[in-house]
Amino acid sequence: MQLSIHYYVLSLSERISRLYEGFRNKLIDIQDTNFPFESSSDAGNPVKPGFKDIQLREFFRQTDQHFAHYYEQDPLRLVLVGEKKNMAIFKALMTHQDVLIGMVEGNYLKTSPHDLGMIVWPVVKHSVAGADKNAMQDLAKAVKVNKVVSGIDAVGQFVETKTGSTLYVEDDYHVKGSIHKTDHSLIISKHVNLLEVIDDVVDVFIEKVLQMEGTVIFLNSGSLITFERIALILRN
Repeated sequence: MQLSIHYYVLSLSERISRLYEGFRNKLIDIQDTNFPFESSSDAGNPVKPGFKDIQLREFFRQTDQHFAHYYEQDPLRLVLVGEKKNMAIFKALMTHQDVLIGMVEGNYLKTSPHDLGMIVWPVVKHSVAGADKNAMQDLAKAVKVNKVVSGIDAVGQFVETKTGSTLYVEDDYHVKGSIHKTDHSLIISKHVNLLEVIDDVVDVFIEKVLQMEGTVIFLNSGSLITFERIALILRN
C-alpha cells in the first residue's frame, strides 16, 4: 500500500470507539451510523472478569467491522490510539493487519480532534519519511550543482514532470488551491483555510512524490525561508 499523509485514526476505549480521517496534522471526526460506536453492554451491571474480556473482544470485533466499511471504500493507513491492553486486543482481531502504521498509547477519548491530530501526526510523519539530520547538507549540495527548484510554482511544474526525487517542505506549510486538470497549472487562493486542507496544493505535491517512490523531508517552520518554504531536488 502506498504511503500517504491521508490516513485514519481509530481511538479505542472499553465503552466507545471513534474514527477520524486525517490530512497531515488535521483530523476530521467521522460521525455517522458507524461511528462513534458504543458498546451495547451495560456499564452499570457488574460482570465476571472473564466475561468482561469476552464482551470487550466482541466490542472490538464489531469495531473492526465498522472500520472495514470505510477501509474497503477508501483504503488508507491506520493509527491506533488507546490504552495498551485495548490496542493489543484490537490488533490481534484486525481483519486488515497490514494497514497499521503506528500506535499511540493513552486515553484520548476526550481529546479534541485538533489536539489529537497534533499528537498523532509525528507518528504518521515518521512512517512517511521523518526528518533527516543531514537534510540541509544534502539540499546545500544539490543547490551547488543546480539540481534544486524552490517555491510553490516551480516545484509544481517539476513534480508534474516526474523529475523530482526528494521534496523538502516546512511542517506547517499549506497553500489553499488545486491543480488545473488540463495544463496542470496551479489554482491558488491566498486565503488558506487550515480546516479544509484537503484542498491543499502542498499535500498534493507530497502525495505525487511519494507515488513516484521519492522521499519527503518535513522540516520545522522557518527552515526553508530562502527556498520559499518548499524545495525539490531533481533526479540525476
